[in-house]
Amino acid sequence: MDSLDGQVALVTGAGRGIGAGIALELATRGARVALMGRTESALQESAELIRVRTATQVSVHPGDVTDEHSVEKVIDAVLQRHARIDVLVNNAGIVDQAQFLDIGLAGWNAIIATNLTGVFLMTQRVARRMRTTGGGSVVNIASIDAYGTDGPQASYTAAKAGVVGLTKAAATELAPIKVRVNSVSPGWVHTKMVEEFVTADAMKYLLGKFARVPMQRLVEINEVARAVAFLAGPGSSAITGIDVPVDCGTLSNLFVFETLPT
Repeated sequence: MDSLDGQVALVTGAGRGIGAGIALELATRGARVALMGRTESALQESAELIRVRTATQVSVHPGDVTDEHSVEKVIDAVLQRHARIDVLVNNAGIVDQAQFLDIGLAGWNAIIATNLTGVFLMTQRVARRMRTTGGGSVVNIASIDAYGTDGPQASYTAAKAGVVGLTKAAATELAPIKVRVNSVSPGWVHTKMVEEFVTADAMKYLLGKFARVPMQRLVEINEVARAVAFLAGPGSSAITGIDVPVDCGTLSNLFVFETLPT
């Protein structure tokens, strides 16, 4: 595994799920981690887990990625605590499931603000600091929904497609200041939210006989986290502007033949 000893990583949406898993993985590899999110109690739980499992430094920074002043406040606090930011992981995201004809403008704006504008704000403001410390790595959490819709969530699909495009644009412009920008697109991931959303029988099916997915199972959080850690670390030093699907093969299969009548 790539070592991240001496690196400082800021992870947004780090209070639960994929964000918490990413923060733990980076800490396991030696990075000092700064956790950002809207709910301080959730961030504290993530921080305690990191302290129990690793010997690295961890700090908690409540904040809102959609608010310019909050973003600046958190970044300044992280720099005051850790002196630098070498890795930024833009994981914060929300979902609004609504039929296209029923999507309200407020709901649309909320999804775009968190899932896309927040990525822009965090990346721009952190990259300005990275420019003065020799560069760094940004990893954005997109989604396979960037490549095709997955249910009634047009705003989420549009935002995640925007993240993939923003990743390429930022990577191109920030390369001269030695800031790499990549994204990871998870497929269906085994999270507590999924467990709470489906029945026990459906969960058993998703874990072991998920017919739509070539590997026939859900992605595990640590599998997403390891991909993020690779893109954050020295092993990917010549990689920028790409999106890495972590989806157990979902995007590789158009799923047409399997649905034809026998």
